[in-house]
Amino acid sequence: MSKIENVLWKLFYFLILLIIVKLLGDFLELKLEENFTWFRILFLVTPVIILLLHSFLTLTLGRGLFFVFLASATGLIMEYLGLRDGTIFGGHYIYKPQLTFFNVPISVIAYWAVFIYVGYCLINSFLYGTNRNKPSYKNKKILLLPFLIILDAVVVTAIDLFMDPIQVKIGGWKWLEGGPYFGIPIGNFVGWFLVTIIVTGIFRVLEYFYPIKEEKYRKSVFVIPVLGYGILALSFALMASKYQMFSLILIGSLFMLPQVILNLIFFNGYEKKKLSL
Repeated sequence: MSKIENVLWKLFYFLILLIIVKLLGDFLELKLEENFTWFRILFLVTPVIILLLHSFLTLTLGRGLFFVFLASATGLIMEYLGLRDGTIFGGHYIYKPQLTFFNVPISVIAYWAVFIYVGYCLINSFLYGTNRNKPSYKNKKILLLPFLIILDAVVVTAIDLFMDPIQVKIGGWKWLEGGPYFGIPIGNFVGWFLVTIIVTGIFRVLEYFYPIKEEKYRKSVFVIPVLGYGILALSFALMASKYQMFSLILIGSLFMLPQVILNLIFFNGYEKKKLSL
């Protein structure tokens, strides 16, 4: 295991610890993020550091930086237009007061990159678990390309299906006109789908014509975003249970957990098959 892989796993375990502490604090009404600035910074920054290191390892430094910039910039532009006109995400909304850039919270800009990268990696892990390579001009699998891009968008949008109602409940943001899904307009999820398609569409097309020549890392690093996606779903479920949003738990779990379970099954099966050869 390389040094960067070792650091990634340690940071991931540290993030799990932070999530557990935060959830306990939320249930005990300690308001850790509001009362302790250092905790809020750690909780928000740790996933971003993991994203950067993971992308540098699996995509190379240049491509990792490009992916993060592309996702963050696309999210920033869409959020700016959404806040200004109320069109991109299906309605007008406002965030609670916090540090912003062009009226868009810095944390929101960063987490567009985090969520989209996690979704992108989750689909790549499916490819590895089913013994398939990313489509490229070398293997001529161009018909697989749009399918992967759509799957990227589905798994990323699933995050917001679970997250948005909870954030509205706790006051992270507010939809001014409301909507049919827990007070949220359906256009919001169309917007998430669109943003993800733009980002991973551009990046996967780039990868198709300019594939990475050699991958020098253990494929087990893809388990990190897969587990991260699953832990995110479980943390949403715990938060939703606190507010007795049981229908949301059912919907969110159905959209997020199956791909995690299937991914781990495929991944584990392929690893065992490889060891037996």
